[in-house]
Amino acid sequence: MITITDKTKCCGCGACFNICPKHCITMQADAEGFLYPSVDKQNCVNCGLCEKVCPVLHVPSLTNLPQAYAAKHISDEIKLKSSSGGMFTALAEYILARGGVVFGAGFDKNWNVCHQYAETIDDLDRLRRSKYVQSDIGHTFEQAKNFLILGREVLFTGTPCQIAGLKNYLGKDYANLLTADIICHATPSPNVWQKFLTQNFTVSQIRAINFREKHFDWTHFYLSFLMPHALCAHGNVQTINEKIFFHIRAAAAAAAVIYRNCFLKAFLQELINRPSCHVCQFKGQKRAADFTLGDLWGKWDRLITNEDRRYGISALLVNSTKGRQVLSKIKAISITPVDLEQVARFNSALRTSTKAHPRRKEFFSLYDKTPLKILIPRLLGEKPLVIQIPLSFMRKVCSKLYRLLLHK
Repeated sequence: MITITDKTKCCGCGACFNICPKHCITMQADAEGFLYPSVDKQNCVNCGLCEKVCPVLHVPSLTNLPQAYAAKHISDEIKLKSSSGGMFTALAEYILARGGVVFGAGFDKNWNVCHQYAETIDDLDRLRRSKYVQSDIGHTFEQAKNFLILGREVLFTGTPCQIAGLKNYLGKDYANLLTADIICHATPSPNVWQKFLTQNFTVSQIRAINFREKHFDWTHFYLSFLMPHALCAHGNVQTINEKIFFHIRAAAAAAAVIYRNCFLKAFLQELINRPSCHVCQFKGQKRAADFTLGDLWGKWDRLITNEDRRYGISALLVNSTKGRQVLSKIKAISITPVDLEQVARFNSALRTSTKAHPRRKEFFSLYDKTPLKILIPRLLGEKPLVIQIPLSFMRKVCSKLYRLLLHK
Protein backbone atom coordinates (compact mmCIF):
# COMPACT_ATOMS: atom_id res chain seq x y z
CA MET A 1 0.00 0.00 0.00
CA ILE A 2 1.40 3.33 -1.03
CA THR A 3 1.59 5.91 1.75
CA ILE A 4 2.85 9.48 1.27
CA THR A 5 4.61 10.74 4.39
CA ASP A 6 7.10 12.99 2.58
CA LYS A 7 5.58 15.08 -0.20
CA THR A 8 8.94 15.58 -1.89
CA LYS A 9 8.76 11.86 -2.74
CA CYS A 10 5.56 12.00 -4.81
CA CYS A 11 5.54 13.59 -8.26
CA GLY A 12 1.77 13.13 -8.77
CA CYS A 13 2.20 11.06 -11.96
CA GLY A 14 -0.88 8.90 -11.25
CA ALA A 15 0.75 5.55 -12.04
CA CYS A 16 -0.48 4.09 -8.74
CA PHE A 17 -4.01 5.35 -9.42
CA ASN A 18 -4.05 3.78 -12.89
CA ILE A 19 -2.61 0.39 -11.81
CA CYS A 20 -4.82 -0.35 -8.78
CA PRO A 21 -6.88 -3.49 -9.62
CA LYS A 22 -9.47 -2.69 -6.96
CA HIS A 23 -9.78 1.00 -7.91
CA CYS A 24 -9.28 1.92 -4.26
CA ILE A 25 -6.76 4.71 -4.98
CA THR A 26 -7.97 8.21 -5.76
CA MET A 27 -5.88 11.30 -6.46
CA GLN A 28 -6.80 13.97 -3.94
CA ALA A 29 -5.69 17.60 -3.90
CA ASP A 30 -3.95 18.79 -0.75
CA ALA A 31 -4.21 22.31 0.70
CA GLU A 32 -1.67 23.56 -1.88
CA GLY A 33 -3.69 22.11 -4.77
CA PHE A 34 -1.35 19.25 -5.73
CA LEU A 35 -2.66 15.72 -6.30
CA TYR A 36 -1.53 12.84 -4.07
CA PRO A 37 -2.77 9.24 -3.88
CA SER A 38 -5.31 8.41 -1.19
CA VAL A 39 -5.95 4.72 -0.45
CA ASP A 40 -9.28 3.23 0.62
CA LYS A 41 -7.76 0.83 3.17
CA GLN A 42 -10.94 -1.22 3.56
CA ASN A 43 -10.88 -2.30 -0.11
CA CYS A 44 -7.08 -2.51 -0.49
CA VAL A 45 -5.81 -6.10 -0.92
CA ASN A 46 -2.14 -5.18 -0.39
CA CYS A 47 -1.11 -6.44 -3.82
CA GLY A 48 1.83 -3.99 -3.83
CA LEU A 49 1.32 -2.89 -7.45
CA CYS A 50 0.99 0.78 -6.48
CA GLU A 51 4.46 0.76 -4.90
CA LYS A 52 5.93 -1.32 -7.72
CA VAL A 53 4.97 1.22 -10.43
CA CYS A 54 5.95 4.35 -8.49
CA PRO A 55 8.73 6.04 -10.53
CA VAL A 56 10.09 7.78 -7.41
CA LEU A 57 10.48 4.48 -5.54
CA HIS A 58 11.71 2.73 -8.70
CA VAL A 59 13.54 5.24 -10.88
CA PRO A 60 14.17 3.75 -14.34
CA SER A 61 17.80 2.77 -14.96
CA LEU A 62 18.99 4.58 -18.10
CA THR A 63 22.20 4.38 -20.13
CA ASN A 64 21.27 6.29 -23.28
CA LEU A 65 22.91 9.55 -24.35
CA PRO A 66 20.88 11.88 -26.57
CA GLN A 67 21.73 13.43 -29.88
CA ALA A 68 20.86 17.14 -29.93
CA TYR A 69 19.33 19.11 -32.80
CA ALA A 70 18.00 22.54 -33.61
CA ALA A 71 14.63 21.63 -35.09
CA LYS A 72 11.57 23.32 -36.55
CA HIS A 73 8.47 22.51 -38.53
CA ILE A 74 8.54 23.67 -42.14
CA SER A 75 5.13 25.38 -41.74
CA ASP A 76 5.15 28.91 -40.30
CA GLU A 77 1.46 28.50 -39.46
CA ILE A 78 2.22 25.42 -37.32
CA LYS A 79 5.08 27.19 -35.57
CA LEU A 80 2.83 30.13 -34.69
CA LYS A 81 0.42 27.67 -33.07
CA SER A 82 3.22 26.02 -31.09
CA SER A 83 5.35 26.98 -28.09
CA SER A 84 8.64 26.90 -29.98
CA GLY A 85 9.50 25.17 -33.26
CA GLY A 86 6.50 22.90 -33.74
CA MET A 87 8.23 19.57 -33.07
CA PHE A 88 5.33 18.19 -31.01
CA THR A 89 3.05 18.75 -34.01
CA ALA A 90 5.53 17.07 -36.37
CA LEU A 91 5.67 13.95 -34.18
CA ALA A 92 1.89 13.98 -33.69
CA GLU A 93 1.21 14.33 -37.42
CA TYR A 94 3.43 11.33 -38.08
CA ILE A 95 1.51 9.15 -35.58
CA LEU A 96 -1.95 10.34 -36.65
CA ALA A 97 -1.17 9.72 -40.33
CA ARG A 98 -0.53 6.08 -39.40
CA GLY A 99 -3.89 5.75 -37.65
CA GLY A 100 -2.43 6.33 -34.21
CA VAL A 101 -3.41 8.24 -31.07
CA VAL A 102 -1.67 11.22 -29.44
CA PHE A 103 -1.77 11.97 -25.70
CA GLY A 104 -0.87 15.34 -24.22
CA ALA A 105 -1.93 18.14 -21.87
CA GLY A 106 -5.02 20.19 -22.67
CA PHE A 107 -7.59 22.36 -20.91
CA ASP A 108 -10.97 21.19 -19.68
CA LYS A 109 -14.06 23.42 -19.82
CA ASN A 110 -13.00 25.21 -16.61
CA TRP A 111 -9.42 25.78 -17.83
CA ASN A 112 -7.92 23.13 -15.58
CA VAL A 113 -5.00 21.31 -17.22
CA CYS A 114 -5.53 17.58 -17.73
CA HIS A 115 -4.18 14.87 -20.01
CA GLN A 116 -6.30 14.00 -23.04
CA TYR A 117 -5.90 12.19 -26.35
CA ALA A 118 -6.45 13.19 -29.97
CA GLU A 119 -7.22 10.93 -32.93
CA THR A 120 -7.50 13.58 -35.66
CA ILE A 121 -5.56 16.63 -36.80
CA ASP A 122 -8.55 18.82 -35.88
CA ASP A 123 -8.37 17.55 -32.27
CA LEU A 124 -4.62 18.14 -32.07
CA ASP A 125 -4.70 21.90 -31.51
CA ARG A 126 -5.97 21.60 -27.91
CA LEU A 127 -2.80 19.64 -27.04
CA ARG A 128 -0.42 22.18 -28.60
CA ARG A 129 1.43 24.84 -26.62
CA SER A 130 2.89 24.64 -23.13
CA LYS A 131 0.60 24.82 -20.12
CA TYR A 132 2.50 25.99 -17.06
CA VAL A 133 0.32 24.07 -14.61
CA GLN A 134 0.63 20.47 -13.37
CA SER A 135 -1.51 18.25 -15.57
CA ASP A 136 -3.93 15.71 -14.08
CA ILE A 137 -3.08 12.38 -15.77
CA GLY A 138 -6.49 10.89 -14.97
CA HIS A 139 -7.04 7.50 -16.64
CA THR A 140 -4.77 8.20 -19.63
CA PHE A 141 -2.15 5.55 -18.71
CA GLU A 142 -4.89 2.94 -18.80
CA GLN A 143 -6.33 4.37 -22.03
CA ALA A 144 -2.89 4.37 -23.71
CA LYS A 145 -2.34 0.73 -22.73
CA ASN A 146 -5.69 -0.27 -24.23
CA PHE A 147 -4.78 1.41 -27.54
CA LEU A 148 -1.38 -0.30 -27.52
CA ILE A 149 -2.92 -3.73 -26.93
CA LEU A 150 -5.25 -3.09 -29.88
CA GLY A 151 -2.14 -2.55 -32.02
CA ARG A 152 -2.55 1.18 -32.59
CA GLU A 153 0.49 3.43 -32.51
CA VAL A 154 0.56 5.81 -29.54
CA LEU A 155 2.51 9.03 -28.95
CA PHE A 156 2.44 9.91 -25.24
CA THR A 157 3.84 13.30 -24.21
CA GLY A 158 4.31 14.73 -20.73
CA THR A 159 6.80 15.75 -18.07
CA PRO A 160 9.79 13.43 -17.43
CA CYS A 161 8.17 12.03 -14.26
CA GLN A 162 4.92 11.32 -16.13
CA ILE A 163 6.79 9.40 -18.83
CA ALA A 164 8.71 7.44 -16.18
CA GLY A 165 5.40 6.67 -14.46
CA LEU A 166 3.87 5.49 -17.75
CA LYS A 167 6.83 3.21 -18.48
CA ASN A 168 6.63 1.64 -15.01
CA TYR A 169 2.85 1.25 -15.35
CA LEU A 170 3.14 -0.53 -18.70
CA GLY A 171 5.83 -2.84 -17.36
CA LYS A 172 7.30 -3.57 -20.79
CA ASP A 173 8.41 -1.84 -23.95
CA TYR A 174 5.78 -1.66 -26.69
CA ALA A 175 7.06 -1.40 -30.26
CA ASN A 176 4.05 0.79 -31.13
CA LEU A 177 4.67 3.30 -28.31
CA LEU A 178 6.53 6.57 -28.88
CA THR A 179 7.16 8.94 -25.97
CA ALA A 180 8.27 12.55 -25.69
CA ASP A 181 9.03 14.50 -22.52
CA ILE A 182 9.94 18.16 -22.05
CA ILE A 183 12.78 20.14 -20.53
CA CYS A 184 10.73 20.77 -17.42
CA HIS A 185 11.34 23.74 -15.12
CA ALA A 186 8.79 22.65 -12.48
CA THR A 187 5.03 22.29 -12.11
CA PRO A 188 3.04 25.05 -10.36
CA SER A 189 -0.12 24.57 -8.30
CA PRO A 190 -3.43 24.06 -10.15
CA ASN A 191 -5.20 25.79 -7.24
CA VAL A 192 -3.08 28.93 -7.60
CA TRP A 193 -3.76 28.91 -11.36
CA GLN A 194 -7.52 28.80 -10.72
CA LYS A 195 -7.26 31.63 -8.20
CA PHE A 196 -5.36 33.73 -10.72
CA LEU A 197 -8.14 33.15 -13.27
CA THR A 198 -11.05 33.90 -10.94
CA GLN A 199 -9.37 37.00 -9.49
CA ASN A 200 -8.83 38.50 -12.95
CA PHE A 201 -11.62 37.22 -15.20
CA THR A 202 -15.14 35.96 -15.53
CA VAL A 203 -13.86 32.46 -16.29
CA SER A 204 -16.90 31.43 -18.32
CA GLN A 205 -16.11 34.21 -20.83
CA ILE A 206 -12.59 32.96 -21.64
CA ARG A 207 -12.41 31.56 -25.18
CA ALA A 208 -8.74 30.61 -25.36
CA ILE A 209 -5.54 30.77 -23.30
CA ASN A 210 -1.99 30.76 -24.64
CA PHE A 211 0.99 30.68 -22.26
CA ARG A 212 3.43 31.29 -25.12
CA GLU A 213 1.71 33.88 -27.29
CA LYS A 214 3.72 34.80 -30.42
CA HIS A 215 1.74 37.84 -31.51
CA PHE A 216 4.90 39.95 -31.06
CA ASP A 217 7.54 37.25 -31.50
CA TRP A 218 8.87 34.05 -29.92
CA THR A 219 11.55 35.69 -27.78
CA HIS A 220 9.13 38.00 -25.90
CA PHE A 221 6.98 36.07 -23.45
CA TYR A 222 3.28 36.84 -23.24
CA LEU A 223 0.36 35.04 -21.62
CA SER A 224 -2.74 35.80 -23.66
CA PHE A 225 -6.48 35.39 -23.07
CA LEU A 226 -9.09 35.57 -25.81
CA MET A 227 -12.24 37.25 -24.43
CA PRO A 228 -15.52 38.46 -25.97
CA HIS A 229 -14.80 41.81 -24.30
CA ALA A 230 -11.12 42.48 -23.66
CA LEU A 231 -11.54 43.56 -20.05
CA CYS A 232 -10.08 42.22 -16.81
CA ALA A 233 -9.34 43.29 -13.26
CA HIS A 234 -5.57 43.26 -13.67
CA GLY A 235 -3.86 46.57 -14.31
CA ASN A 236 -0.66 45.59 -16.13
CA VAL A 237 -1.94 44.34 -19.48
CA GLN A 238 -2.04 45.18 -23.15
CA THR A 239 -5.25 44.75 -25.16
CA ILE A 240 -5.39 44.15 -28.91
CA ASN A 241 -8.81 43.48 -30.44
CA GLU A 242 -10.28 40.71 -28.24
CA LYS A 243 -6.95 39.47 -26.86
CA ILE A 244 -5.52 40.42 -23.49
CA PHE A 245 -1.73 40.14 -23.25
CA PHE A 246 -0.05 39.77 -19.88
CA HIS A 247 3.66 40.50 -20.03
CA ILE A 248 5.41 37.44 -18.67
CA ARG A 249 8.91 38.75 -18.97
CA ALA A 250 10.44 41.96 -20.26
CA ALA A 251 14.10 42.93 -20.45
CA ALA A 252 15.04 45.93 -18.33
CA ALA A 253 18.21 47.97 -18.03
CA ALA A 254 21.54 46.34 -17.16
CA ALA A 255 20.32 42.81 -17.99
CA ALA A 256 17.82 42.88 -15.12
CA VAL A 257 14.57 41.00 -15.69
CA ILE A 258 11.14 42.18 -14.61
CA TYR A 259 8.37 39.60 -14.34
CA ARG A 260 5.09 41.39 -14.92
CA ASN A 261 2.57 38.58 -14.40
CA CYS A 262 2.02 37.47 -10.82
CA PHE A 263 1.21 33.80 -11.56
CA LEU A 264 4.20 33.21 -13.82
CA LYS A 265 6.35 35.41 -11.63
CA ALA A 266 5.63 33.08 -8.69
CA PHE A 267 6.21 30.02 -10.89
CA LEU A 268 9.57 31.19 -12.19
CA GLN A 269 10.76 32.26 -8.74
CA GLU A 270 9.81 28.88 -7.17
CA LEU A 271 7.07 30.19 -4.88
CA ILE A 272 4.21 27.91 -6.02
CA ASN A 273 5.80 24.75 -7.41
CA ARG A 274 5.31 21.12 -6.35
CA PRO A 275 7.63 20.03 -3.49
CA SER A 276 9.03 17.08 -5.48
CA CYS A 277 10.11 19.43 -8.29
CA HIS A 278 12.80 20.88 -6.04
CA VAL A 279 14.43 17.44 -5.61
CA CYS A 280 13.44 16.02 -9.01
CA GLN A 281 14.81 12.54 -9.68
CA PHE A 282 14.21 12.79 -13.42
CA LYS A 283 16.72 15.48 -14.33
CA GLY A 284 19.73 14.70 -16.47
CA GLN A 285 20.64 13.96 -20.06
CA LYS A 286 19.69 10.29 -19.80
CA ARG A 287 15.96 10.19 -20.44
CA ALA A 288 13.20 7.58 -20.35
CA ALA A 289 11.43 9.18 -23.33
CA ASP A 290 12.33 8.65 -26.99
CA PHE A 291 12.39 12.43 -27.51
CA THR A 292 12.90 15.48 -25.31
CA LEU A 293 11.47 18.82 -26.47
CA GLY A 294 12.37 22.32 -25.37
CA ASP A 295 13.35 25.81 -26.54
CA LEU A 296 16.66 26.42 -28.28
CA TRP A 297 18.00 29.26 -26.16
CA GLY A 298 21.48 30.71 -26.28
CA LYS A 299 23.82 32.16 -28.89
CA TRP A 300 23.98 30.02 -31.99
CA ASP A 301 25.70 32.43 -34.39
CA ARG A 302 23.89 32.25 -37.73
CA LEU A 303 21.87 29.17 -36.84
CA ILE A 304 18.93 31.16 -35.43
CA THR A 305 17.55 33.56 -38.02
CA ASN A 306 15.25 36.55 -37.62
CA GLU A 307 12.48 34.26 -38.88
CA ASP A 308 13.24 31.83 -36.03
CA ARG A 309 13.00 34.67 -33.52
CA ARG A 310 9.54 35.39 -34.93
CA TYR A 311 8.20 31.84 -35.18
CA GLY A 312 10.33 29.82 -32.74
CA ILE A 313 12.86 27.00 -32.89
CA SER A 314 13.07 23.84 -30.79
CA ALA A 315 15.85 22.07 -28.96
CA LEU A 316 15.26 18.43 -29.86
CA LEU A 317 17.01 15.58 -28.02
CA VAL A 318 16.72 12.14 -29.62
CA ASN A 319 17.22 9.63 -26.83
CA SER A 320 16.65 6.18 -28.33
CA THR A 321 17.11 4.02 -31.40
CA LYS A 322 13.34 4.09 -31.90
CA GLY A 323 13.44 7.89 -31.78
CA ARG A 324 16.20 8.05 -34.39
CA GLN A 325 14.27 5.70 -36.69
CA VAL A 326 11.10 7.78 -36.44
CA LEU A 327 12.95 11.07 -36.93
CA SER A 328 14.42 9.81 -40.21
CA LYS A 329 10.88 9.27 -41.55
CA ILE A 330 9.45 12.71 -40.71
CA LYS A 331 9.63 15.00 -43.74
CA ALA A 332 7.88 18.13 -42.45
CA ILE A 333 10.84 19.33 -40.36
CA SER A 334 14.22 20.99 -40.71
CA ILE A 335 16.92 19.75 -38.30
CA THR A 336 20.54 20.74 -37.69
CA PRO A 337 22.86 18.86 -35.28
CA VAL A 338 23.99 21.02 -32.36
CA ASP A 339 26.23 20.61 -29.34
CA LEU A 340 24.39 18.96 -26.42
CA GLU A 341 26.52 20.82 -23.87
CA GLN A 342 25.52 24.14 -25.41
CA VAL A 343 21.83 23.17 -25.25
CA ALA A 344 22.21 22.18 -21.58
CA ARG A 345 24.09 25.37 -20.75
CA PHE A 346 21.10 27.54 -21.71
CA ASN A 347 18.49 25.06 -20.43
CA SER A 348 19.64 24.44 -16.87
CA ALA A 349 16.35 22.66 -16.11
CA LEU A 350 17.59 19.76 -18.24
CA ARG A 351 20.05 18.79 -15.51
CA THR A 352 19.26 20.52 -12.23
CA SER A 353 16.31 21.13 -9.93
CA THR A 354 15.52 24.61 -8.70
CA LYS A 355 15.45 25.48 -5.00
CA ALA A 356 12.15 26.30 -3.34
CA HIS A 357 11.63 29.96 -2.50
CA PRO A 358 12.30 30.58 1.23
CA ARG A 359 8.81 32.07 1.63
CA ARG A 360 6.98 29.24 -0.16
CA LYS A 361 5.39 27.89 3.05
CA GLU A 362 4.27 31.37 4.01
CA PHE A 363 2.66 31.85 0.60
CA PHE A 364 0.53 28.73 0.91
CA SER A 365 -0.57 29.70 4.42
CA LEU A 366 -1.90 33.02 3.06
CA TYR A 367 -2.99 32.48 -0.55
CA ASP A 368 -6.61 31.69 0.38
CA LYS A 369 -6.90 34.98 2.25
CA THR A 370 -5.00 37.53 0.15
CA PRO A 371 -5.33 38.47 -3.55
CA LEU A 372 -2.42 37.06 -5.54
CA LYS A 373 -1.49 40.39 -7.14
CA ILE A 374 -0.88 41.73 -3.60
CA LEU A 375 0.54 38.63 -1.91
CA ILE A 376 3.04 37.52 -4.56
CA PRO A 377 4.88 40.86 -5.00
CA ARG A 378 4.94 41.30 -1.22
CA LEU A 379 6.53 37.90 -0.57
CA LEU A 380 8.99 38.36 -3.42
CA GLY A 381 10.12 41.65 -1.87
CA GLU A 382 8.98 43.88 -4.72
CA LYS A 383 8.18 47.54 -4.31
CA PRO A 384 4.57 48.54 -4.94
CA LEU A 385 3.88 49.61 -8.50
CA VAL A 386 3.08 53.16 -7.38
CA ILE A 387 6.71 53.40 -6.20
CA GLN A 388 8.20 51.58 -9.20
CA ILE A 389 6.67 53.91 -11.78
CA PRO A 390 8.02 57.19 -10.34
CA LEU A 391 11.49 55.64 -9.88
CA SER A 392 11.49 54.42 -13.48
CA PHE A 393 10.33 57.81 -14.68
CA MET A 394 13.00 59.62 -12.66
CA ARG A 395 15.74 57.37 -14.05
CA LYS A 396 14.70 58.29 -17.60
CA VAL A 397 14.56 62.00 -16.76
CA CYS A 398 18.01 61.88 -15.11
CA SER A 399 19.44 59.97 -18.07
CA LYS A 400 18.15 62.58 -20.54
CA LEU A 401 19.45 65.44 -18.43
CA TYR A 402 22.86 63.78 -18.22
CA ARG A 403 23.03 63.40 -22.01
CA LEU A 404 22.01 67.05 -22.49
CA LEU A 405 24.75 68.21 -20.13
CA LEU A 406 27.35 66.14 -21.97
CA HIS A 407 26.50 67.89 -25.26
CA LYS A 408 26.69 71.40 -23.85
